[in-house]
Amino acid sequence: MTDTDMKARWMRELERLAGFKTQLYLYGNTKDTVLYPLGENQDSWTLGPLREALFEIFCHQLGGYDLISSYNIVDGMTFADARDKNEMTKLFDQILGQVEKDQKQTPGNAMFGRAAQPIKPADPLDQALQQIYQCLVNRQHPCVFIIEHASQLLMSPVNLQPNERINFLRLLKAAGESQMVAVNSGTERRAVQNILILLCDKLTDMPAWLYLNNPFVGGIEIDPPHGYERRHFFTRFLGAPVKDQEIDVNDLVDLTDGMTVRDLCGIRQLARKTNDTPQNAKSLVDTFKYGVRESEWDNLPWLRLEHAEEELTRRVLGQEPAVTAVADVLRRARLHLSGAQHSSRSKPRGVLFFAGPTGVGKTELAKAIAELVFRTDDACIRFDMSEYSQPNADQRLLGAPPGYIGYEEGGQLTNRLKANPFCVLLFDEIEKAHPTILDKFLQILEDGRMTDGRGETVYFAESIIIFTSNVGIYQLDPSTGRPMVNPIDGQPLLHVDPSVDKEYEDVQEKIIGGVQRYFKHVLGRPELLNRIGQNIVVFDFIRTPVMRQILEKKVLRSIQEQVQERWKMQVEFAPAVIDQLMAVAGSDISSGGRGMGNLAETAVLNPLARAMFTILSTGETLTGKSMRVTGVILPIATQAHQYDITWELVDKVVDDAAPA
Repeated sequence: MTDTDMKARWMRELERLAGFKTQLYLYGNTKDTVLYPLGENQDSWTLGPLREALFEIFCHQLGGYDLISSYNIVDGMTFADARDKNEMTKLFDQILGQVEKDQKQTPGNAMFGRAAQPIKPADPLDQALQQIYQCLVNRQHPCVFIIEHASQLLMSPVNLQPNERINFLRLLKAAGESQMVAVNSGTERRAVQNILILLCDKLTDMPAWLYLNNPFVGGIEIDPPHGYERRHFFTRFLGAPVKDQEIDVNDLVDLTDGMTVRDLCGIRQLARKTNDTPQNAKSLVDTFKYGVRESEWDNLPWLRLEHAEEELTRRVLGQEPAVTAVADVLRRARLHLSGAQHSSRSKPRGVLFFAGPTGVGKTELAKAIAELVFRTDDACIRFDMSEYSQPNADQRLLGAPPGYIGYEEGGQLTNRLKANPFCVLLFDEIEKAHPTILDKFLQILEDGRMTDGRGETVYFAESIIIFTSNVGIYQLDPSTGRPMVNPIDGQPLLHVDPSVDKEYEDVQEKIIGGVQRYFKHVLGRPELLNRIGQNIVVFDFIRTPVMRQILEKKVLRSIQEQVQERWKMQVEFAPAVIDQLMAVAGSDISSGGRGMGNLAETAVLNPLARAMFTILSTGETLTGKSMRVTGVILPIATQAHQYDITWELVDKVVDDAAPA
């Protein structure tokens, strides 16, 4: 590509529309630094604000304009830097005087006999817009005017104040009355259109009646720099660090997708500051995104993930297929291959959708991932999506827009991610989130980034995103999307029945089918399902043999460890205790491991706490003791409406004899 071809798309669109539109609205990335060519030959490039880039385009590349000026309510009227300021001021006054004279002397003109005046002469904005209007309708001197920060000229585009309505009606009038001016161009004579350009944050910041169905008006969106623009920037401006540090420009282009030119300038500055430290493209961009910190992923030992299945299974029992799927995702993430099939460098390290019944280990597996990769459960940041089911809930998660309450606080998700980008993001019961939040996840899963309410970009490229859901377990009402209820017993109607679907493959097929139907037909978000892809991880019901393992190895062991840690007392459970608890709840597959934990709290932990109170109230100490729980007494046996236990307390015997 030639240097001319390196122009941003909005520049090419501006050059195309400038020939026949009288009013152009530039919106989007208007506050960014601009990379633009200089001179008529466009053989050199520079960086500057959008206003200076527009001045250069109309001065030298489009050419033919006598007066090029911008206006904002802080600086007033400013003329192009390439022009003589005194000459421009004189020409400006001359055009205004000539237009006033023509309006007074033209019979049939609605303004005949007097010159158009501002509605409020004391208002600088009103005065400036009237002057701009007068220059645009002149027939002798081609003019370009740029109104900066147009979004800040009104309170609301749908509820205009009287003076705001007059100002924008003046702009509407100018759109239809701006003149074509004949100018000499070499040996030819051509027509040049007087143009007004408004720079706004969003096109919708302007009153809709100003641009809708208006053939004189054109809108141009300014995007963050595209790939060829970023390559052009790094090739021209990165300089020596490319050679000294062997930074691959192609890698930089891929890794900076979605960044602004100002961000690229920051990376350039960072590369120059770290000249003494060898860098590659990824470490340079990561340092810019996350600050000076080592990558948790790069420091993760290979051996730690080589046996990932064994590590995860210690915490999550009975879910071997789910654990295997997760382990593959983690190894892929460690090798920096996430999104490799899409040639993407910015997607999250992993995206997982945990689907299955309640209480089967979905949340526990997410915590196990955090402990395995980041060495602490605290790296698992959990969001209960039932708390984000109301309209505008996305503002709590990602931050309120400017002007709204809580804007300065940022979003709960974005704040946590800024504090620790190396984490597991767990979104529990994602189906309960408001649809506006699901729309936000489309960008997060695709681009690996999100701009919060304060305009700051947060990056998800170093995190693992996990959604959990019970979708696919219950039969859903087609009209409401809510689980259908059995009218006889009031219980939800199961789509997957553990008593019928006894093989994991049957459960997997039904749940995946249910998830796909929910996203496509109930939510109407098939594109979100496509972002998740084949990463739907199905959890089986906790079957009876696994239920016993959970009770023995996790639930009761947790009670033992906490009593030992806090009271220095050893607790032992006789096999009869496990048998009795299994007899009560072991066949209740639908409640999962959480149901067994709830039973242990009522049947074991509460009676154990009562027994400990009895011992302590007598003045006896628990330290160094051993309590053996020999059995569970059911409420029906005592008519006391509560569980009890049989136990005995002895001094702990330490066996120092070493095995032979």
